[in-house]
Amino acid sequence: MKAIRVFNNNAVSTVMPDGREAIILGKGIGFHKRPGEEVDARLVEKVYYVQNEMQTKFLKILQDVEPNVMRAAERVLAMAENEGFRMSNQATISLIDHISFSIERFKKNITLPNLLLNETQLLYQKEYKLGRKALDIIEECCGVRLPEDEAGYIALHLVTISVDRNAAYEYLQFIKGSLDIVRETYSIALEQDSLATIRLTTHLKFLAQRIRQDSIWPEEDDEPMYRALLARDPRHSVCLERMEAFIRQITGHSINNQERFYILIHLTQLLRYGE
Repeated sequence: MKAIRVFNNNAVSTVMPDGREAIILGKGIGFHKRPGEEVDARLVEKVYYVQNEMQTKFLKILQDVEPNVMRAAERVLAMAENEGFRMSNQATISLIDHISFSIERFKKNITLPNLLLNETQLLYQKEYKLGRKALDIIEECCGVRLPEDEAGYIALHLVTISVDRNAAYEYLQFIKGSLDIVRETYSIALEQDSLATIRLTTHLKFLAQRIRQDSIWPEEDDEPMYRALLARDPRHSVCLERMEAFIRQITGHSINNQERFYILIHLTQLLRYGE
């Protein structure tokens, strides 16, 4: 393989044996190399086949990203793959670009608050833990400690690998809006580690999925128990009405009594432990 273009000591473009152009990464693979010179195949650690507009963006990223930032991104990507995330070329480019931009913002003292951080911690715990580990890797490689908000953003990048990007953000907005209504109606703080909070959050996630897939639960004969729970606290009716109005506003769907009943069960549990 011959180098077509040398980006830095660890990245060059070449033509693979099958005739496809690719970006290859590896420690020292571009060291003292010039276009047209042979590349040591033993140094190849990553191969990215990228075409058209993705190729243009990847080439620009490789030109702009500092070697230590690229090294941090590679370690984060390797960690994600070891945890079972299959990184497409698009996902790889997006994550490298995000890490580079996050470090650039940090150095310029520009903060970007993550308004969905709490919901991300609750809903996507595995991805968030990897986001936290990514901050450690970035600190080791680049000497900067990014704020906790960035762990949430990196987690969302991992979420969107396995879930449609639009769906992932819709779910988070659905859950955040619903939980905000609960907090305001009952004047309570929702403890993230509370089992009742986790159960409610999980239920809201699956409710959002059911609404998106148009598969709301069928009605069952739970009316007596539903009315009994509703009568326990006048705020229950207010909360359910506000939640239903919010859900209708952002999804265009209404929820039936069966869905209200299960939400009410979770609200009852929250009040038992939250006040």
